[in-house]
Amino acid sequence: MERRFRLRRAADFQRLRREGRSWSHPLLVLVACRSGLDVTRVGVIATRKIGKAVHRNRAKRLLREAARRLHFHLEPGWDLLLIARPEILQAKEPQVREALALLAREAGLMRGGNGQG
Repeated sequence: MERRFRLRRAADFQRLRREGRSWSHPLLVLVACRSGLDVTRVGVIATRKIGKAVHRNRAKRLLREAARRLHFHLEPGWDLLLIARPEILQAKEPQVREALALLAREAGLMRGGNGQG
């Protein structure tokens, strides 16, 4: 995912956790908040509950790839936080992408279509 579409500042993550609304799935949690920008930015978190560094990195890669593939289908002007859950380690990338698309539809973040880009 391009750098300009990624959340990097701790203040942005804190604002999302404080002001955002969340939707959950067994594989991940989506937290969304309006940003006022003309692009949708995505941040990814994998805590130590996921496991050691190798497992956390795999979980983050899966979430980033799912977000990259769906990014074109998302409405602009949102900040999104994707939080990995331990079950994500047993999932393949298409399952993670489907879970993210489902949560994005529930949240009303999809531009239209099925979001399976």
